[in-house]
Amino acid sequence: MVERVPERRSRSFLTPILGGLLLIGALIAVIAFRAEVWRFLKWAGTGIRDLFAGWVPDHPKQFSAIVGFAIVAFLLNWLAHVRGRLRAWIFAIVVEVGLWILFWYGPGIPSLNELFGLNLPGLTWTEVVVSAVIVVAVTGALFWFLEMREEWRQYRRQHHVDDE
Repeated sequence: MVERVPERRSRSFLTPILGGLLLIGALIAVIAFRAEVWRFLKWAGTGIRDLFAGWVPDHPKQFSAIVGFAIVAFLLNWLAHVRGRLRAWIFAIVVEVGLWILFWYGPGIPSLNELFGLNLPGLTWTEVVVSAVIVVAVTGALFWFLEMREEWRQYRRQHHVDDE
């Protein structure tokens, strides 16, 4: 039986230096273009507010389905976080998107919307895609946050840093 040796990360000083310089460069760019960044943030905020103020009240059942999808996606991402790393996360994304498409459109079978007896009014393909992208992005960001937190805790344990 072959014993596996854990892979060690590079201890190069170049990575944190480049990461720090990239962060400082991004901060300088945001400060230099603060008027444009502020204008973009106001424009994006208005668009999001208009979306929620107009679309959500007109589609309360569909919005509830999207929130339910977000909960399922969160659970799948949490399971992927507990189970593994990138491959588990890719699996979770494929399952999330597949379930979302099956919920609204049943390719050759009744949709999950019909099978569960919800019979919600359908969404357009654009709305299905946009809602899936938003939910997968938000829950994916949560997944990577959990991964970074786990890595940080492991790093602290390896270096015996005391909690203060």
